Amino acid sequence: MSPTLHDSEDRSLVDHSNEETHILMPNGEPDEITFVFENADEAPTIAVTGAHGGPSPDGASVVANLYVERSSIPHHVSHQIDEQGQVNLDEMSEQVTRGEVTREVQASLVMTPEHALQLAQWLQQNARQAMEQRDQNYG
Repeated sequence: MSPTLHDSEDRSLVDHSNEETHILMPNGEPDEITFVFENADEAPTIAVTGAHGGPSPDGASVVANLYVERSSIPHHVSHQIDEQGQVNLDEMSEQVTRGEVTREVQASLVMTPEHALQLAQWLQQNARQAMEQRDQNYG
């Protein structure tokens, strides 16, 4: 998809109207730019099974809390101690649960609505491609 560079009186230096970014040279013609990707020291790879969130109250951003879903574990479990001071792990005296399913938030994304739409388009395109590759590889 080729970006449309907009003419304006002040000749903006960067066009953010599309997923591609082009620098406008002094003569107004686009030239090439190279982006380098680097991982931050604390940038983990995370599994995600869903998201919860929505527009911020003022509509200036979209919030997506990315989570992984799993069976809930008990909040706590209590066991009796016998006369010899041994814990009987075969019998529980109390187990407190917090629900059947836990959605553990792994990361929260906050972005402009425009960036959310670009990310959605990118995700859909790559998801379709991955599904096609999976079908080819595994039938």
